[in-house]
Amino acid sequence: MSKRWIFGDRPVGAVTLVEPPLSGAYARKARVAFFVSGSVSAAVSASVLGVWLVLPLAVLAGVAAGAVVGLLVGSVVRVWPVLRWLWWWSAEITAAGLLVVGLPALAQATHPAVMASLVALAAGVVGLVRPVRRRVVAWGWCVVVRHRLRLCFGEFVRSASRLGPGSLPLILWARPTRAGERVWVWLRPGLSVAELEAKADKIAVGCWASEARVVRASTRFAALVRVDIARRDPLTEVVASPLVDLVPPQRVPLPVDPAAVEPVGLNLADVPEPAAPEPVRVRR
Repeated sequence: MSKRWIFGDRPVGAVTLVEPPLSGAYARKARVAFFVSGSVSAAVSASVLGVWLVLPLAVLAGVAAGAVVGLLVGSVVRVWPVLRWLWWWSAEITAAGLLVVGLPALAQATHPAVMASLVALAAGVVGLVRPVRRRVVAWGWCVVVRHRLRLCFGEFVRSASRLGPGSLPLILWARPTRAGERVWVWLRPGLSVAELEAKADKIAVGCWASEARVVRASTRFAALVRVDIARRDPLTEVVASPLVDLVPPQRVPLPVDPAAVEPVGLNLADVPEPAAPEPVRVRR
């Protein structure tokens, strides 16, 4: 009897990075890319090498160059879903690599006590120093938002394409802002800015935010869009004004004489009253 996974029929130890329909689609694209790029490269190489070599040798060299170029292009297309998966999880993979490789290397280079002291010091700074903690939490939300956007785009693509697996957009970069996060995305065929603007409320729900805005990030490339995730309103925060420091402090109030205060109004002592106009006499 084959082993069963606890939540399904997948064998223990089997990890699927790419879904089978998507893997099959990219396998077909890789074959097409191999033949097209190989044929073009072989023809161009043979025509260029024909200037210095005889025709049979130029054709053989062109075929060899086309096979190499086609193999490289087809390999990149075939493993593109895996490369994209590695890019999506690059932050987690980097952090895990630092923990698994960096800490033992630091312990061997110095001393385990020194490594433990540095880790405790870094954890204490992050936990006790508020600006550092807020910065780390803000970048952590950027990592979370990248994955939440990927899930949202996957749902949009699956709901729009019933026949094929579709292509997910490439999430380029994310950085924290005063209101939340800002993410740059490169769209693939099947999605547009107008469709994403109409689904901004779903993006906000998927990213656990209060609001989401989708705008174009480039006037030249329509596929490059920017997603602004708002979690809080920065205008409601209390901002310390530097103008208070410019006012000199007055510790003892000065006495005010009511008789020394000039009246404020239209009847000032230094302003002469205008002369009344003479009446106009009308002769009958």
